[in-house]
Amino acid sequence: MKINKTLAVSIILIMFLAMAGILPNVSARQLYATSPTLGDAESFSVLGGETITNTGDTTISGDVGVSSGSAITGFPPGIVGPPGVIQDAATTALAQIANSTAFDFLDQGCDVTYPAGVKDLVGETLVPGVYCADAFELSGTLTLSGSGVWIFKSASTLITSGTANVVGSDPCNVWWRVVSSATLGTNTSLIGNILALTSISLATGASLDGRAFAQTGAVTLDDNTITGLICLPQPAPTEQPTQEATAPAVSGLPESGGAPIRNQSFPWSLVIVSGFSFIALVFGVRAFRNNYRTK
Repeated sequence: MKINKTLAVSIILIMFLAMAGILPNVSARQLYATSPTLGDAESFSVLGGETITNTGDTTISGDVGVSSGSAITGFPPGIVGPPGVIQDAATTALAQIANSTAFDFLDQGCDVTYPAGVKDLVGETLVPGVYCADAFELSGTLTLSGSGVWIFKSASTLITSGTANVVGSDPCNVWWRVVSSATLGTNTSLIGNILALTSISLATGASLDGRAFAQTGAVTLDDNTITGLICLPQPAPTEQPTQEATAPAVSGLPESGGAPIRNQSFPWSLVIVSGFSFIALVFGVRAFRNNYRTK
């Protein structure tokens, strides 16, 4: 039985595309780190559960409030706003409800789960995703690379020290979900929204480009700078993350932390593959008819 050259070429082309990995893997699912909607807490820079205590010349650009406690001390010498103000109990109570809802929303499936123990993020270059650890530390520079949302889920604490700082991302897209308490060390710098279940402490000279939200405990400040955020609503993802879904990770990348690499060119790859497949099918059918039609 003689096979036409065109048919053979078509079959070889399709097999090559499949082996080269250009054909999409429809069974793989990607995780999507998604920012919560803060609602009534959007205008706040600092939320405390029991108290907010300040020492020194702290400046805060957004709203400040405590719920269910009531004590806010140290303003002045601390300065709130403008446009921020020290909010009343009713407004802050609504903000704390929104804070609790956002905290729960951030409990998304992990792209990367670090080994047991404390994970120091110093020297890492991380793409968007959900990063999980027993506890996080930062003692130097953390680089966030790409466009998207970063969620850092600590099962206990977050502690910064030394020359801690974060570069490379919009603070609106960075979230620190802390099941216990967060401590920013002396003169360290952090970006993003800290949502701690218990308390948050900023040591002398520490700065935060973001928000400090404590649900049940105190927020303690000492000559700090907290820059409030004006953030645009995040678009809804096409697929909500689940704990069982895992994105494929590319190993061996320097300082990637094992983070998943998402293929942004997938739609165009699908169009190209579909076009080649259609052409191969047309030529294949034509070759089959020319070789096997009844004479």
